[in-house]
Amino acid sequence: MDDVLLSAALAPFAGATGIPMRDVRRIFVFGPDTPARTKAVETLYGSIRKSARVMRLALKLAPFLRRKIGSFSGRLDTVSEKGIPGFERGTYYVVLAEKKGFPPVGKQSLAHAMQNMWLAAADRGLGFQLVSATGIMSKDRVFMELLGLPCGKYDLDGCLIGYPENDPPARESGELRDIVTWVDDFKKNEKGN
Repeated sequence: MDDVLLSAALAPFAGATGIPMRDVRRIFVFGPDTPARTKAVETLYGSIRKSARVMRLALKLAPFLRRKIGSFSGRLDTVSEKGIPGFERGTYYVVLAEKKGFPPVGKQSLAHAMQNMWLAAADRGLGFQLVSATGIMSKDRVFMELLGLPCGKYDLDGCLIGYPENDPPARESGELRDIVTWVDDFKKNEKGN
């Protein structure tokens, strides 16, 4: 775990202007079966349930939003009912915090750190699962008190790291041409050819 966490610390960060990393990025590790972990999970699920209720209400009041937020609302409902897979098992819940500043690049910095941890975990045979709902917790007083950080001053992201119980299902491989556009001739692309 130290190697995986170090990879997050070494990722590019918004404080490259000379601010000490400790003042910019913080890493919090919740071990399995600890009171702090239980409180963090309860608080996270409370926020997810609240967000799911807000989404359902928004869809009732404005059904035209169904195309835009219907899929996300369904995912929130599923997580509200069934939880986040792997959260209750013997994994570490890692929360990364990046201090907000100008320009607002905390989320990009967190993405670099999460990617580094994912690669380091995979290299060591560990499973890695994003817990992107962690991002909504930056304004939650109870959650931020667990981290010892002020509300609203940090961007957050989170993941689970541990030994996987089984291999994840294979991802459907799409055609590269469906998502890649080679932009090599401006005039040709401008004409739509």
